[in-house]
Amino acid sequence: MSQRTYELREDFWCYAKIHRELGPGARLYDSLDTITITSGNRVIWWWRPEKQHQQIKQETERLSELFAELTKKPEEFSSQKMSPERLMKAFVKHYLKLIIDDKTKWYSDRFYYLVKVRQQLLDMDELTEVQKLDQQHGFNYDLLGNNSHRHFLYLAAQPQGYAIELDIESAYFTAFLKQRTMFLKEPKTDAKPDAKPYFIDDGGAMGRLREINQKLPKWFRFRMLEILGSHEIEYYQHEAGISTYFCEKKVDPRVINYGMAFNAVHKAIYTVYETMAEVANLVRDDLLRSHTDSFLLKATMSRTAETQMLTTLAERGFEVSCKGIGWAHFWNIDQGILGFGKPKGHIQDLEELRKRDGVWIKPMPREMYERWQHWLPEIPDDIRTSAKHYEFIPKKSIPKVSPQKLAGYWRNEW
Repeated sequence: MSQRTYELREDFWCYAKIHRELGPGARLYDSLDTITITSGNRVIWWWRPEKQHQQIKQETERLSELFAELTKKPEEFSSQKMSPERLMKAFVKHYLKLIIDDKTKWYSDRFYYLVKVRQQLLDMDELTEVQKLDQQHGFNYDLLGNNSHRHFLYLAAQPQGYAIELDIESAYFTAFLKQRTMFLKEPKTDAKPDAKPYFIDDGGAMGRLREINQKLPKWFRFRMLEILGSHEIEYYQHEAGISTYFCEKKVDPRVINYGMAFNAVHKAIYTVYETMAEVANLVRDDLLRSHTDSFLLKATMSRTAETQMLTTLAERGFEVSCKGIGWAHFWNIDQGILGFGKPKGHIQDLEELRKRDGVWIKPMPREMYERWQHWLPEIPDDIRTSAKHYEFIPKKSIPKVSPQKLAGYWRNEW
């Protein structure tokens, strides 16, 4: 079989024309940052021109050089063929050296159920069957309820008031790194129905991942877990007709490429879910909202309760940072405001809701800012001593004072 050739092009807006010219055998793949056309052994691809995709491009090129140097395999990390997806697959194969063979490709029906089958049954309102299978597979139905294991969700009955939002740093990836190896084996259950999955040797892959972890950007870590934990392949095939140009989605729902690593990824995700539920149960009435890996807590929460919560998270290997502070008001789990930070949800929709219900951002009392000042930059003396009110404005573009403290600036309100 002849080797694939890769052609990286700059004329992004010509991709549709080139796809048509290559004829019916060509396939077009539409991913987050790139457009790729395959025709036989030929691969033609483009980076999307927008700023965010060009930033990913720069980091992809930087990581390609790093991995080429570490693996001594520059031909495997050539910038001519290194999209984010190909970079991560090459990283898994040549740096992590994750062994993927007939044995390690085996994946667990336990975790495939959790990832795919469970949601299908819930969509069909088969709650009795879900409860039975949760118990059979070792999951807690009362804990998971009707939610996916990816997102622990909670919203108080009246989700408003002065609040602070804390976030588990790199929650899924941290939970993954805390596991012994990348391979979680599902035991044969014929003889022992209650047997549980256990970790087996991965050839040192997890150790190599821990060594390089600090050099990996957040998007890379997140997408790498997505690839390892993927249970379906999706692509978009564009076809040109005389007067139409349409998009067809192709899905193979039973393709799992990484088997035992798939199990380990979803065990880590479920661990985050269990931890979030545990903390929610711990803080109880002080919780206004929780979503996936973040907690919106009442600003009146006691220091003792806060310390207990942080200790519980630290014992499980998680670090916490601050995401926002101020007056909070949420209409639903995905729409709301928190102080002067970036709103959750579409700004236009939120403005309509805010005007309809007469909701406005209220200045936070000084004593509450001072209660939570260990999460915030120091309040300038001229504001602290002379301003009647002051407010904190979070800004992602400002470097954090420390890994824990929220970035932003103080504004005085007379």
